[in-house]
Amino acid sequence: MENRTTVKRIFYQPKDGWVGDTIPFAHNGKFYIFYLHDERKGHTEDEYGYRTSWNLLITEDGIHMQDMGVVLPAGDFDEPDYACYTGSVVEGRDGRFHIFYTAQNNYNPKYRREGRPLQFVAHATSRDLIHWTKDPQSVFGADESIYEPFDWRDPYVFYNEDENCYNMLLAARVIGAGEKNGGCVGLCRSKDLIHWEAGQPFYSPSSYMTHECPDLFRMGGKWYLIYSTFSERFETHYRMSDSIHGPWTAPIEDTFDGRAFYAAKTAEKDGKRWAFAWVPTRRGATDFGQYEWGGTLIIHQLRQQADGRLTVSAPAAVAEAFRKETTPEELLSGELILENREGEKGAAFGGMGKSCMLEADIEYEAGTRAFGLAVRQDRQFSAGYYFRLEPFYNRVVADMWPRRMPGVNQWYIDGDKPFLIELERPLDYGRLADRRVHVRLIVDGTILCLYINDEVALTMRGYSTEREYWGFLVRDGRIRVANVHMYEMTE
Repeated sequence: MENRTTVKRIFYQPKDGWVGDTIPFAHNGKFYIFYLHDERKGHTEDEYGYRTSWNLLITEDGIHMQDMGVVLPAGDFDEPDYACYTGSVVEGRDGRFHIFYTAQNNYNPKYRREGRPLQFVAHATSRDLIHWTKDPQSVFGADESIYEPFDWRDPYVFYNEDENCYNMLLAARVIGAGEKNGGCVGLCRSKDLIHWEAGQPFYSPSSYMTHECPDLFRMGGKWYLIYSTFSERFETHYRMSDSIHGPWTAPIEDTFDGRAFYAAKTAEKDGKRWAFAWVPTRRGATDFGQYEWGGTLIIHQLRQQADGRLTVSAPAAVAEAFRKETTPEELLSGELILENREGEKGAAFGGMGKSCMLEADIEYEAGTRAFGLAVRQDRQFSAGYYFRLEPFYNRVVADMWPRRMPGVNQWYIDGDKPFLIELERPLDYGRLADRRVHVRLIVDGTILCLYINDEVALTMRGYSTEREYWGFLVRDGRIRVANVHMYEMTE
């Protein structure tokens, strides 16, 4: 069970599988990152999360990972937890640590109804967060007077001081509700972490099919409710409230990243709260394959703004891992001006490594249509990836060319798409002082993660890693680029 191998990774992925939903827990100055370990050994290519175990990573900084291997194995065919899915870790008042997790058995008929698998909450305990003992007697399903039995998962447990008992939040569905909008954050209560009583939903906005991976925390006097959805934008959302009892309001922008940052859950260490999620792979390891369930671990640090909004930045250790400067000499010695009033203009530079960090300050002239970064490009900027900032639309988008498989004319039949639709993030250009932005792009293997002003993140997969040109571009306008630095990762 115990691997104890320590590895340095900007974005962690095990050699023998993929990272699914994470369950982070902070203890004694370390993050214990439990995660669903998927070997993708399902019966079909569309069967993900087949018999997942809970594996464990231990880290202090988010990049040096101690791999502990499997700590909560999947059950046998005759048990409800033939697959162990998402849950939470809590330190009980009994001096033990408790895991509450989703138990599901897709194949044994006794755990199915109407041709669908039932979902249950299961329980395990530990003294050290590493060695866990399951408690099969405490497995329970949904109270079907309130909730559907097929969506009863992702239990998040915490002690509610107001109620003097433990609360459990769940990804649930109101019984008999329509499929599109019946999702809710379910609620159970317990005095002893063994006996649970279902109550009315904790949060039920009639907006989504489900609210996966619920998470709750308090920061700066406000409460934050986190959940992920796949029926309206495949993303992690959050809500804010002055009270744990609500009402829960949505900021104008209620997500942390785009399509390639899912099922985020959070934990706090040393006064800083981090969000842990996964970047999905794409089928066939190609830019044109559909997104898959699970992939690679990614971490953002959360910051609270004066108005209560949450913004994200790279953890300090990630930025500090890149120290070997490889900036072209001509960029170190001054600024770069790009101007074109009648189309697009770019400046290309060579030497982009497979793992690197790019930083720059960009000032754009009023009326500029678009500007941004071009990476992993050919010299003509005609094939590669783009992060394009578009002031008129108040957004930043990720793009690539070509956008369809080689040999397929992407502009025929159904028309071209302006960018990768699922990779769009709002950016309020009215908040920008003097029309300036600071960009930081973290690149490692097939993952590209852009941070703007250490507030907005946009992550994407890019499987073409062989092209080494990179640079800046402007469309119908003028930009001034300064303080450009390219770094490679140091050992």
